Amino acid sequence: MVDAFYVGAYWGPRSESVGGCAQQLALCLSRLGEAHPALATWFRQGMSRAEASSGGPVGTSAEALESMLKAGRNRRDTDGQVISELGFSLSLWNNNPAEASFSVTCCIAPAMDFMKNCFVLKLPKPVGVAAELYDPEIVRSVFCSVVDIWDPQWATFTNRSMREAQYKDHGHPIGGWMTYVSGVRKAKADEVTGLSAEEFSNGTLLVAGANPLQMSDSHLSSVVDFLSRL
Repeated sequence: MVDAFYVGAYWGPRSESVGGCAQQLALCLSRLGEAHPALATWFRQGMSRAEASSGGPVGTSAEALESMLKAGRNRRDTDGQVISELGFSLSLWNNNPAEASFSVTCCIAPAMDFMKNCFVLKLPKPVGVAAELYDPEIVRSVFCSVVDIWDPQWATFTNRSMREAQYKDHGHPIGGWMTYVSGVRKAKADEVTGLSAEEFSNGTLLVAGANPLQMSDSHLSSVVDFLSRL
C-alpha cells in the first residue's frame, strides 16, 4: 500500500505579527477548502476522536485563528512565561472519512537550529474516498496555494518512504512528486532529465511524472540529484 503523503513548506526566521500569520492561515485554509471539500472544515485536536469532535468545527476567520495561535504559544516549564522567540503554533484536523490534519508554526525569529517556521498538511492514505485527494490537479492546487501564501524557502509533496530514501542533512530540501525551491532559476532545473520545471512564485516548481501515485524510483533519483547540487 502506498504511504500517505504530506505537503511540507519550510522557511527560516521571519519577523511578522501574529495577526499577519493569522491572515495568511485564513487565506490558506480558504484555498484548501476550494481545492477539495474534505479540506474545508477543521476541528481542534484531542486525546480521542470523540473529544476532538465534541466542540464542533472551529472558525477560520483571521480573528478566530489569531486567538488560537496566541493560545498555542510555547511557555517555560518553570514559570509559565511565553517563549516569544518560538513564535506561534496551531494544529487542527478535519474530522472527515478522508482524514487530514495540518500544523503551522510561524513568527520564529531569530533563527533556531531545532525549529523552523513551517506549514505541514498531512493527507490520509490514498484509499477509498481519500484517493480523490491525490488527483494530480487537486494536489497541484493544494501545493501551489501553500507555496503562494507562505512563500517558503522550500516545499515538498512527499511521503515517509521517499523522505527516508534521501539526503538527511538538517534543513536540506526533501524531494517529492512536487518540489519547490525558492531562488532557483528554471534553467538550472531544465538540466535534470525526467522532471518538468516551471517558474513559480519566487523560485522553481518541479514535478516528477504525471501522477503522484505512479512516481518511479528514477523520478525520485532525478529530484534527489537536482537537490543535491543546490
